[in-house]
Amino acid sequence: MNKRFLFVCNFKMNSLDVMEYVNAIKDDHIDNLVLCPNFCDIKDYAILKRNGIMLGAQNVSEFSGGAYTGEVSASMLKESGADFCIIGHSERKKYMFETLSQTNQKAKRLLEAGITPIICVGEDTEKGDDFAVRYVLLELNEVLKDIAISKVIVAYEPIWAIGTGKVPSNSHIQNVISAIKKYTGVEVCLYGGSFGENNYKEISSLACVDGALIGGASLKPNLIVKIQKDLR
Repeated sequence: MNKRFLFVCNFKMNSLDVMEYVNAIKDDHIDNLVLCPNFCDIKDYAILKRNGIMLGAQNVSEFSGGAYTGEVSASMLKESGADFCIIGHSERKKYMFETLSQTNQKAKRLLEAGITPIICVGEDTEKGDDFAVRYVLLELNEVLKDIAISKVIVAYEPIWAIGTGKVPSNSHIQNVISAIKKYTGVEVCLYGGSFGENNYKEISSLACVDGALIGGASLKPNLIVKIQKDLR
């Protein structure tokens, strides 16, 4: 594997004992793995930074601080050791009714705190390459307003593929991510959506794909480490 393939593991609303990753990694040094546990566990996972592991959060407030009960600010995440943060995930849009404008504000707060935003985009129905390209570019046109493009990561996650076992064709992934890079100037793009043991070799071989946003497989540390080693 010639390029550095970035693994971003989203634990979602699950808790996994950090020792499971400690035991899987052992004394290995891994500099392309971002673990995104729940808010309560982030500080526990900071122990893995000694192995080169980077930490991420699954969300952030659009506000810098103040009377916003239940919110977590970007500065708090920074103090907890977060290097990255996932924003605009389809589940937040669906269940929490988050808007593209809110995602834009969250990206700005993260950049102010020195945290790299991982911005999720993706179409909700399977209607082919042209539809997908138009959909994600319209999303990004709103989300990337007044943002330093070179400092963000985009994760293309077709919603219809998340947790379903359905994976777009390689040509679909290639066409959509290539369009994102061409028309927005974003340099680093990940693929997400049922990425795992059965397809990681094919997807990682695509020249335009710089990494993966991983959901369910994140809770299997031995599998993540195995895939990471295989793609070195």
